[in-house]
Amino acid sequence: MNWPFTTLRGRLTLWYTGILTAMLALLGATSVMMLDHGLRSNLDDSLRSVARAIAESVRRPPFFPPEIEDTLESMLGPQLAERFFQLLDRYGQPDPRLVPRVSPKLPLSAEALRSAERGEATLETVGLRPKSEKSFRLLTWPVVRNNATVNIVQVAMSLENVEATRSRFILVLLILAPVALAGSALGGWFLAHRALRPVDAMVEAARRIEAEDLTKRIPDLSSDDELGRLAAVLNDMLARLERSFGAVRQFSADAAHELRTPLTILKGEIEVALNSSDAPDEIRQALASCLEEVERLNSVVEDLLLMARMEGNALSACPTRVDLAQVLEDVAPALSELAARAGNSCMVSSAPALWIEGYDSLIFRLVFNLAENAIKYTPAGGKIEITLQQQNSSAVLEIKDNGPGIAPDAQEHIFDRFYRGDPAREGSGTGLGLALVRSVVNLHRGQIRVSSALGAGSCFHVVLPLAPNPSPSKD
Repeated sequence: MNWPFTTLRGRLTLWYTGILTAMLALLGATSVMMLDHGLRSNLDDSLRSVARAIAESVRRPPFFPPEIEDTLESMLGPQLAERFFQLLDRYGQPDPRLVPRVSPKLPLSAEALRSAERGEATLETVGLRPKSEKSFRLLTWPVVRNNATVNIVQVAMSLENVEATRSRFILVLLILAPVALAGSALGGWFLAHRALRPVDAMVEAARRIEAEDLTKRIPDLSSDDELGRLAAVLNDMLARLERSFGAVRQFSADAAHELRTPLTILKGEIEVALNSSDAPDEIRQALASCLEEVERLNSVVEDLLLMARMEGNALSACPTRVDLAQVLEDVAPALSELAARAGNSCMVSSAPALWIEGYDSLIFRLVFNLAENAIKYTPAGGKIEITLQQQNSSAVLEIKDNGPGIAPDAQEHIFDRFYRGDPAREGSGTGLGLALVRSVVNLHRGQIRVSSALGAGSCFHVVLPLAPNPSPSKD
């Protein structure tokens, strides 16, 4: 199973999303810290403003004027002014001039008291009660007159609003961050898909290029980036391969063509020698063996020349409409006779007319070679079945036998030239029958495959594209 992140596009998207997640996490943590610092700084500035106003009112007569109450209520709120404010003397005790405020509510640490004696303000984060879950920001502010601390002002504000604001901000981040990551991942996937689209086009083009047809090229990207240079290099490589394969095919065709004449002469001279009545039996047997080998070599040459012509698109005839059902009907008598000689039976199922664009002689050779191969390797008493049917816009030809089957490691090579899977049959055939079949199938833009198992027989599947229906003639 191919997971999305096993592809290059998926890995790019995963890396992009991972880096973006780390950056968002760092940005979010920094934002939370800056927000918390800013809120606390604003709170501290407010405390300093309140303490400074109170200290000024305490420093100048009349002591603690009535309007300071309004100032506290406007800054701290009417319900918090009394709770979060207290005025102490220089020793940290409630000032006797504030009779209503005799009960200390805010803690005064020894360090804050010493700092106040030195004329320094102290900011602390404390709780009003032991084990209190709520924290408060406490400012201890000295009131200095004539370079001496005469009073201590303490004002406090709850950190509840700061913590609530910070919590809401974190909640917003936790809600929006996944949405932003999901959108970024989809955007990254789309951009990666768009950026790698030329690679997909190159893969599809390379998949269609085969050794039998190296004239195709990867589409030119017309760009000077990495993909454009890669396409140019691959096209140059394909051009070199085409020239190399063309040279090999031309050599095969020239060699096969040059061998035809001496083999024909040699065959004629051997036949003349065999017809001589005065030749000894030993000589006649040797000549018969030589004639058999010459005929076999001549068959190899003819097959090589035919394959070279097919692979080079150098056939003399033009493709025509071929009825596959008629080809099966024509080849059936020869196959039945061949199977009878081997002690087997060959059954060709009737089929409707299925038309393809191609060469009837080559299709005849295709069916005959596959059936002959099945007959040759099926023990006496075996059965060979040939069927033809239509699937969508293709014709499917199947040649099935109940022979010994083909080993899995041999199935990958049976279509190679001069390959023989059975060493015991080294002297039979030319080793070009199935290679010629594959060349015929490729010439007709078809596909061939084999399904086989040892002891269960073999089945060759040939898929050929059907020819379009001829347009009706106009009167």
